Amino acid sequence: MSADDRASDLAVPPTPWRQLAETLRDHLRHPGLAIGTGLLALLLLVALFAPWIAPYPPLKTNMSNTLAPMSSAHWLGTDQFGRDVLSRILLGTQVSLQVAFAVVALSLTAGTLIGAIAGFAGGWIERITLVIIDILLAFPGFLFALALVAARGSSLESVIIAVAIAFTPRVAAVMRSVVLTIKPRPFIESSRAIGMSEWRVLWRHVIPNALPPVIVVATVSAATAILAEAGLSFLGLGVQPPTPTWGNIIADGNSLITTNPWISLSAGFCIAIAVIAFNLLGDGLRDTLDPQMKRQTGRGLL
Repeated sequence: MSADDRASDLAVPPTPWRQLAETLRDHLRHPGLAIGTGLLALLLLVALFAPWIAPYPPLKTNMSNTLAPMSSAHWLGTDQFGRDVLSRILLGTQVSLQVAFAVVALSLTAGTLIGAIAGFAGGWIERITLVIIDILLAFPGFLFALALVAARGSSLESVIIAVAIAFTPRVAAVMRSVVLTIKPRPFIESSRAIGMSEWRVLWRHVIPNALPPVIVVATVSAATAILAEAGLSFLGLGVQPPTPTWGNIIADGNSLITTNPWISLSAGFCIAIAVIAFNLLGDGLRDTLDPQMKRQTGRGLL
């Protein structure tokens, strides 16, 4: 390796892939990251194998066995239509995780592009983008998603698109802020000095080195996306019955909370577990991807 190559390696910060490898090595040493990943892996397994592990078909009604209490035949009882609550909750895991991952993918892609271009280009492009982001951030995310779903119609696709649009400005704002801190660094100026075009500098160096904090924001947004989907379904504007989701299961048991509380409480418990898993995962990624946080917390790791 030549002296120029060694100097280039020293000048350019580690790539996100190298940071990801370091994160995986630190995985077992970070309690929050390990617990969050374990809970998320469990939820993924439940979602993947829900059709096979569900004791009953989730849409099958039995009007002769409505509102049955918890028993060995129905661990969480049945609802007002005689449907097995446990089976519906297991199938509802698929919808919640599908919304979470789809929202993260869409908002991360759109927010990264918008924020990176705005922060790197500057000038009137940045000013216009900031105005649009500020306007969108002025509305509460859930109310904005509620308005979009009401205008577009109730369906799984509408929920995903509405929640993703509501969360994209937050990702774009974080991406722009990180890009502004990377743009004046010496390795960016060195890339320009050797003749790299502005677009190549943006795609080759700026965006890869700005991704870690944006990924953390997107991961935490997955928890909010699950809450948003549950809230929309509870209000009747999300995924429509009889498709089981945690939100409409809570809505089904809302009027029966005093007599059959486990219908709503079991779905609420699943939402809490999913939110905790994504929040722990986001906090763990923040600690391991941020060098300053790693130095501060490194002595306290197991």
